[in-house]
Amino acid sequence: MNKAAWLRIPAILGLICCLTGCWDRTEINDMAFILTTAVDLEKDGRIRFSVLVPLPGQMGGASGGGGGTSGEKSYYIDSETGATIREAQSKLQQRMSRRMFLAHRRTLLVGEELAKTGIRYIYDSTPRTPENRMTTYLIVTKGKAYELLQATPKFERFPAEAYRELVKSRTAITMNMKDIGVSLSAPGSDPVAPYMELTESQKSEKPSKEIEMAGYAMFKEDKMAGTLEGAAADGLAWLKNKTINTAISVKLAEDINVTTRVFDSQTNIKAKVAGGKPHFTIQVVCKSKILEVTKPFDLSQTENVVMVEQQISEHIKKAMQATIKEMQNNESDAAMLGGYLWRAYPAQWEQNFAKDWPAGLKDAQFQLHVSNALTEPGDIYNNVTQEEGSS
Repeated sequence: MNKAAWLRIPAILGLICCLTGCWDRTEINDMAFILTTAVDLEKDGRIRFSVLVPLPGQMGGASGGGGGTSGEKSYYIDSETGATIREAQSKLQQRMSRRMFLAHRRTLLVGEELAKTGIRYIYDSTPRTPENRMTTYLIVTKGKAYELLQATPKFERFPAEAYRELVKSRTAITMNMKDIGVSLSAPGSDPVAPYMELTESQKSEKPSKEIEMAGYAMFKEDKMAGTLEGAAADGLAWLKNKTINTAISVKLAEDINVTTRVFDSQTNIKAKVAGGKPHFTIQVVCKSKILEVTKPFDLSQTENVVMVEQQISEHIKKAMQATIKEMQNNESDAAMLGGYLWRAYPAQWEQNFAKDWPAGLKDAQFQLHVSNALTEPGDIYNNVTQEEGSS
């Protein structure tokens, strides 16, 4: 055998090694794809870890329709307790014939009681497993997180889809685990998280347990300190320079109500220190459109348009004031106002404010300015049901 033939042998052996296949492969039939998990604090101090897993056999094929078979649920819920999340997960795995796979997890539900004790350790257990994603949405639940898994939303096959779609909708501030983690580590800021609850559907032939976005959970460092609901929840969006799809109703007269929607907004916040106290000037510039007027109202007249604009501006201003009041009462900088102070005066921040923040919010002065332009009044002043020639 010549020299050239001998040189080919190592190359051939090397190519053969590339044909051995994947030595650590896992068959898809051996995996349980977790769509959502829930963690709760039990009365004895142990952690309850719950999972929601789809059942392929109950989901139906191409001819089976989308709702499973024989009216059965197309998912399975189970839970276990342990001293830590990982211990509870390990105990749960011992009675599951498939390996739990978390890469497809969309939401992580945290019970209210657990959130009050702190969520920082969740950020220890999550990144230690590479398949966990920081784009998962962390949601705080009113009551037990396990109970929210029992929801029966009519529009989605899995409750996990309903959680995710509510967080992603334009009616709420979208934030994931990464965003909350950044807020935990950034100077002069405290995290907020979506706050959800179960609610019964109203006036339905077949009542269902629906999921409702109740507002936001506020944190002081990593411990839940309170909630922002109603107008205070809307005010947070403007303070954080986020445009959300929310309806604003204002009363123009005793029998005239107008519903509008802000579809574009820009918030500018400036911080300064005067007399040893922080001062914040908050300027909101927004555009709005008319959705409904209860009685004929001539919006072709400039003075009427100005009246609506002023009412909307006042509503937004009051919403931000409600948010600031809740932040001060709960000592939580949910709007990350301390970050503006830190960037403007880093030396004074470290020397005078960092140690006691956000308690310093109680001494802060606020100037709120809102400028609203009604750019889409519509032709509703000439109602189609109004008789021709009438005014």
